[in-house]
Amino acid sequence: MPLRDWTFEKLFKNAFVYNILWEDTEVDERFLGVDEDSSVLCISAAGCGVANHLARNPRRVDAVDINPHHLALAALKASAARYLESHEELYSLFGLGRHPNPERVVRRLVAPLPRWIRAYWKLRWRMFEKSMVQEGLTAQMLKGVRAITHTDAEWLRRRIGETVADRKRAIEVAFGAASEKPWIRAALNSPLNLIALGVNFSQRDRILSTEQTDLVTFLISHLKRVAETDLERNWFAWYAIAGHFNHDRPDAVPPYLRECHHRESKRATTTISYTNGNLFDTLRRAGPDTWTHYTLCDAVDWMPHPVQQELLDQIVRTSKEGARVLYRTVEDDSLVERHGMERHLKLDVDASQIASELDRTRQYRRVNFYTVAH
Repeated sequence: MPLRDWTFEKLFKNAFVYNILWEDTEVDERFLGVDEDSSVLCISAAGCGVANHLARNPRRVDAVDINPHHLALAALKASAARYLESHEELYSLFGLGRHPNPERVVRRLVAPLPRWIRAYWKLRWRMFEKSMVQEGLTAQMLKGVRAITHTDAEWLRRRIGETVADRKRAIEVAFGAASEKPWIRAALNSPLNLIALGVNFSQRDRILSTEQTDLVTFLISHLKRVAETDLERNWFAWYAIAGHFNHDRPDAVPPYLRECHHRESKRATTTISYTNGNLFDTLRRAGPDTWTHYTLCDAVDWMPHPVQQELLDQIVRTSKEGARVLYRTVEDDSLVERHGMERHLKLDVDASQIASELDRTRQYRRVNFYTVAH
């Protein structure tokens, strides 16, 4: 691993970066095919996906992440989705980000969790006194962007009724002019902002190579792609521009926060493990026929070529026949073809194409679903 990416990883894994998963779990659920016979290995990130799996009641979920803050948050979300009887209380905690008695509810939710997670939340339950949604480097970065561009919930509401062309013009007015200021460009290109974005140097280089542009221009074009989505329901747009979800729409939040999902999650008998560490350590310890599903976020974009190869080899070694693999990428070309693994990992062309088009984040070129063949 290049020194710059090694340094980035050391900083990233010790910082509370984001409090929501920047991936469309509604799309994932549609195509992933998790059911009661499933065993899932997942990179947890902020945990919306981990919590979302519970509605499908898989047999087992093994959540792994190098960042203890994100993994502890994932565990709390999953525990809340599973054990809180009241949907209103679940929504208060993670939809609004606050609770009238956070110490009591957090202590109750972490009681069945590993000791280190209990210790973590014993010190940090106060983030729910004001709003957990405002916690983390990403939230603070976006708060600064809103202040500079004078955008907020009302600005976003005005965009909902506009044509896509008008929305893009509004983005150019609000964000284009601000991005031309030298100090803003320097801030957006800084390593600290890359950490807040969850983009390491290798992934940044892949973005710039694919887009043939600079990072600031890419960020503006990304916003314009978001403008093409259903802004009323796009919870990522609301989080970024308004600083909160669209509470007027019950379907404008990650699925695990919806009442229908919560009803199913409360019935789950899933065994969940939480490992704060390297994904490869978990893979190397596992034997054959361990997992039916792998959800990798965009981690493959962070990895140099030899590490990507080992990842694919380990997935094939540890998977059950027909296992499903999901990852996101900022590149157009095929990771699997690049490593000559087409015989063992078969792209679901239709699902991947539709998922790539539907993903509301608009951060990635591809949302890829593969099936393992031994």
